[in-house]
Order: sequence, then C-alpha cells, then structure tokens
Amino acid sequence: MGAVPKRLLAAALVSLVACSRAAAPTPPPGPLPPPIDTTTALPEPLPQVAGKVNGQAILTTYVEMIAKRLLEASGDQAKDRPFAYRRALQQLIVRELLLQEAIARKLKADDAGVEAAYNEARVPYPDDRAWLSFLAQQGLDADAFRREIRTQHTISALMKAEGGAVGEQVSDKDTRAYFDAHPEKFDSGERLRASHILVRVPGDAPPQQKDELRKKTEGLHTRLGKGEDFAKLAKQFSADPSSAPKGGELDMFHRGQMVAPFEAAAYALKPGEVSGVVETPFGFHVIKLHERLPAMQAPYETVKDQIAATLREERRSKRLEELVGRLWAQSRIETHL
Repeated sequence: MGAVPKRLLAAALVSLVACSRAAAPTPPPGPLPPPIDTTTALPEPLPQVAGKVNGQAILTTYVEMIAKRLLEASGDQAKDRPFAYRRALQQLIVRELLLQEAIARKLKADDAGVEAAYNEARVPYPDDRAWLSFLAQQGLDADAFRREIRTQHTISALMKAEGGAVGEQVSDKDTRAYFDAHPEKFDSGERLRASHILVRVPGDAPPQQKDELRKKTEGLHTRLGKGEDFAKLAKQFSADPSSAPKGGELDMFHRGQMVAPFEAAAYALKPGEVSGVVETPFGFHVIKLHERLPAMQAPYETVKDQIAATLREERRSKRLEELVGRLWAQSRIETHL
C-alpha cells in the first residue's frame, strides 16, 4: 500500500527536468548547473537546510526522500550516497529556480488539475486515517501535499510556455535531413522469428513459490528435450495471452524490443534451437528460434512523424536547458551538502 502516492510525491518534489549535475555556492564559468562532487563526504550530521535559492530554503528532508529513491538502484549505497544526495539537491534547486520563474511570469497551476492529482494519490488508502498517516511518515500533511502538487503543475505551465515558444512546425526538409543523417536509428538490425512458453511469476512471489515455478518450467524444458511439440505445450501451459493461442509464436522482433535477458537468449540461438530456462521480470521462459531475417530500414514516410516529434522535443529540451542555465547564473544559490 502507498506505492502510487510515493511516486506522485517524488514527482511533486522533483521538476520534470532531469539534471545530472550539482549545485555550488558560486557557479564557475562554463555549462550550468556545474558538475556534481561525487567524492567529498557529506557533512555529519546533515544540516536541516540543504541549500537556498534566492533566500528560499530547500529542506534536507526533501533531499533525503529523493536520494533514497536514487540509491535503490545502487550497487554500493555507501559509496554513491554523496552523489545521490547532491544530485537530489540539484534537482530541487532546479525545481525552485523554475518555480520562481513561473511565479515571476504570473503562471499558475490549474486548480482542477491539482485536485485531480491529489485525489489520484489518495485512492489506494481506505480512509482518511490511513492517508494522513502515510503523509505524516513523509513529513507532510494534506495541505503540504497539495502545495507540492501545485508546485509541480506550476512548473509544468512554465515548461508548456517554453515549449510553445519554440514552435510546433518542423519542415519536411528538417525531417528528411535527420533521416539521412541518422540511418542507424531506422535500421531494425537482424530480426528474429521465435516462439516462447512463459511461466509467469507474480512480483510478490515468495522464494518457495518462485522455486516451484522454476521447476515447472524446467519440467516443460525436459519434455521438449524428449521430443514433445513446442506449439502444443505453449498452447497448454504458456501464460502469455497473446502468443499462447498461436503456439507461443511472437511477432517478429529486433534488438531493443524485448527485455535484455530474453533478447540475449534469443539472439544466442540458431534456427531450430530451444533455449534453457530464461528468467525475466515477467517470469520464466523457454524460447524456440524459428528464423533469422536480415536488417530492414524503415521507409522515410513511415517514420516522418516520429522524426518531427523527436525534433520538437529536442528544441524544447534545448530551450529549457538554456533557461535553467540562465536562471542559475542570475540567482543566489547556496549549498550545504
């Protein structure tokens, strides 16, 4: 319980701009924000205020909330802790810069949108007591949570305004030039035609249940090794609703379309071969490769709209990066981490 609100809370605390550099008391010449210090130990104990933007304090409580999420994927949390905290602080500094700019431009969040986001976060909790208890664990109450959502929506209004300023029109000349300059982006690479049997593993499955499902998959693999028909077993046992009725046959795919373990196993096979048991986030698979097909480049007309969307997004991102750099250079920024 509470996973959805936590994601929404993190989104409310971090601007929609993802930055990879950290703050410094006096920005040095060059690109802004300046580089993150990944090696200097964090101060102990951590200060209550992690930094300030034009006098507005950024609380370490919020920095910790984001840093913990960043550290979830770390292989060495102790080593990565300084980077995670300083990156989190940088994201909050950028958020504050954008919020102050939005307010200066008299941009506002839509009240109905704020309330809808609040209600969406509230849904998984059975009553007010459970909801308020969750918020209290985050150091918030209902009003504070609404303020955080309002901040996010206000920043979104600024980003929308900046995006609109670059224009929506992308010429055919520009899309064609991009297509010609990046042929590798539209080349599928070698394609595969394959089938699989999926034994699905629930995300919250205890170790014993997972072991039982692995043994079930190994049993199916053994039966295939004894000559049983792959398609027949797939129809009977596969938990993939789209491919099981077709004997496990998948749509043709190329690199980048499947999760990494599945892709690696499939591309290691020769036509007619069957893989061992392959584990992915979906569960356990047994894969049979039918055919390898040569690379194919997508025709320009089929990807023209996709290219136009990419170019529009690149223009928006560049304009936003320039805005952040300009605001950073013009602002009084303090960091205490």
